[in-house]
Amino acid sequence: MKKESPSQVTSIPVSSEKSSSLSRRQFFKAGGLVTAGFLIDSCMKKQNPLEPASMLSKNADSLLTHPSNGTLSQVATATQTDYDPESLKATIQSCFEAIGGIGDLVKTGDTVGLKLNMTGGEYNAAKTNRLYGLDATETFWSHPEILRAVGELLKDMGAGRLLVFEANYDWASVTDWGYLDVVNALGAEYIDLNSADPYDDFTEVPVDNPLTHWTSYFHNGALYDVDCFVSLPKFKRHQGAGVTGALKNMIGSVPLSKYQKSGAWREKLHCPDSLTDSNSYEGLRNLVRTIVDLNRIRPTHLTVTDAILTADNGEGTWINGFTPLSLNTLIVSKDPVAADSIGTTLFEFDPTAADKEGPFAPDSMPANFAGTDNYLRIADEQGLGNHNPDQIEVIDATVSTLVEA
Repeated sequence: MKKESPSQVTSIPVSSEKSSSLSRRQFFKAGGLVTAGFLIDSCMKKQNPLEPASMLSKNADSLLTHPSNGTLSQVATATQTDYDPESLKATIQSCFEAIGGIGDLVKTGDTVGLKLNMTGGEYNAAKTNRLYGLDATETFWSHPEILRAVGELLKDMGAGRLLVFEANYDWASVTDWGYLDVVNALGAEYIDLNSADPYDDFTEVPVDNPLTHWTSYFHNGALYDVDCFVSLPKFKRHQGAGVTGALKNMIGSVPLSKYQKSGAWREKLHCPDSLTDSNSYEGLRNLVRTIVDLNRIRPTHLTVTDAILTADNGEGTWINGFTPLSLNTLIVSKDPVAADSIGTTLFEFDPTAADKEGPFAPDSMPANFAGTDNYLRIADEQGLGNHNPDQIEVIDATVSTLVEA
């Protein structure tokens, strides 16, 4: 018998020029590694910030880990050129250590959720092979070996239950590209967010002071059954949002059936029924604010962002100008806004660009992009993290391959 739908969840309250191409070197400065706390549990287990309303702390906003009030965010970056399991795991561990460890996020026995991105489904994944001779995992999908490495590190720390999340276009995306093999190897559970399972129905989660016409969103209740929520995105350009990483990954947290209009995508998230062109500037302004609101109600505690093999000029093969790209970089942070901002600099754009400028400008992509607002700034304004590189400490956590004589 399925679980009953969880009681209504209270949203976690949060505080309310033309861009220049910035040198990558300006942001990627080497720094010393801070190792304390990576494998050390604290004496007291934290309260789960995602319990139903009856269990939620009145001071829930204090449970957010993202810096505020001028505190620097830490972002670890590392050079990684492939998805070799052994070296990938070592690199991610080095990144965890560089940001002070993740013992503050994951305790022994905790349930951890890991959110993938497999946008476009199996058809477009196969199209990538035909057009470029590359897997979707090497261009626009989360890579299963990153899931494996992060999952193994979490289990090494004593995490109890691992839940792997995505709202899949089709089951073949999961079974035919290595994800289910990794899930099984980890002893994890896979949850398709297009379904309410293991609950009877979806949970409607309200938004305090919503930024769009949506005052609540439907979610699979399992998203709130975790002690720590981890995002595992590709970092890419995006035709509707300008850039896509940890924050944009939350669009795939809501069920397609609740938000599709006429096609097989979540068109209603762009606009109300009264707005006919969902890809207009007005529609995309709604989309990026929806991204922020989804991150407000289901915050990300940790992001491991793949910019090793990725893509420029679009989020998938259906976008005009989509181009495979090698950036050979991993980005890890407890601040998803900061992680996405540093990812933006990899494309030599300014993450503080004005609305409709920089990566948010209509002419920044060959596709028919109407332009949008800088949602990194909006997320910062909503207290989700730092978007300004001046407020971000970037630490080089590259693992040395040199062997001493």
